[in-house]
Amino acid sequence: MKIYLVGGAVRDQLLGKEPKEKDWVVVGSSPDEMIAKGFKQVGKDFPVFIHPKSGEEYALARTERKSGHGYTGFNFDANSNVSLEEDLERRDLTINAIAQDDSGNLIDPFGGQKDILEKKLRHVSDAFSEDPLRVLRIARFKSDLDNFEITKETLIKINDIKESGELNYLTGERIWLELYKVSDPFQFLTNIEKLDVDNIFPGFIKGTSCINKNQNKLNNLSYFIHTAIKDIDVFCKKLKVPNEYRDLALLLNNCKDRVKEYSPRYNNADELIAIIKKLDIRKTDRLNNFFEIISDEYDFIEFFKELINKIRLYKLDNSDMEKPGKEIQKLIQNAHLDISNKHISEYLDN
Repeated sequence: MKIYLVGGAVRDQLLGKEPKEKDWVVVGSSPDEMIAKGFKQVGKDFPVFIHPKSGEEYALARTERKSGHGYTGFNFDANSNVSLEEDLERRDLTINAIAQDDSGNLIDPFGGQKDILEKKLRHVSDAFSEDPLRVLRIARFKSDLDNFEITKETLIKINDIKESGELNYLTGERIWLELYKVSDPFQFLTNIEKLDVDNIFPGFIKGTSCINKNQNKLNNLSYFIHTAIKDIDVFCKKLKVPNEYRDLALLLNNCKDRVKEYSPRYNNADELIAIIKKLDIRKTDRLNNFFEIISDEYDFIEFFKELINKIRLYKLDNSDMEKPGKEIQKLIQNAHLDISNKHISEYLDN
């Protein structure tokens, strides 16, 4: 039984980056031996095990054979005779097919170190064409390693995947996961367009280009969806985008321009209240994210934040709470309007 560090962790070290996570491959072992050593198995047909202390993933060395459509259409063989080189050969790119033993020695049968030095994204073997997910992965790596070039031979393999129709079998969840992993979704979309596989993103706006805001993942991807996608609902339904991303993107669609165009000098309190209702100030976290996203585009953020705080502090009198619902609603509307008028006057006076 031998254990090797593989994949992204080795690649990132060679690129001078801090590895985000570590993956390990185990050669010459079996599920029974791994379990006996305290590892917890997480996949029956895809033998991956969790280390009892570090929580890192350890996968048995395996080979694979195409047996169906999509990225899941494979049969795996993870018997104890599978070699390290056979395991590395099934990987997507040479820069991801380098292993490191416990003494720090690198095992690089496919020239990954050379391709890192020459800044090349190159497929490992002909098996690259069997997995449609690799088109998205190479677009992601090109986003993160923008000065790397996809080799002509690999572009031919990508074209083979396109012509095979295998891209149609990618699930929305898996497309979303690749998008979620990128550091700059706008550059990712540019690469998808260049590879001519942008049909996997329903309703995207061709030629979309925007400066990556480098904010948290929720804000960054929600802003991307708002900016680059025509029909947010269709996009989010197909990719099964989590609700918090969809809702923030929709809020940007519905309110960003109205907030940016509002001026207390030229717009009245009725318009201000209409915007506040659209913002739905009950959703505090979502509202904070909204303001963070547009903070570098608009001068009146604090004007809105201060008003919202004033509205939140307003409470009905106990006597008013006994009135019918419609009367209570009218009282609240009038109070909010009065608060807004005073807020505008205070702003203009100052």
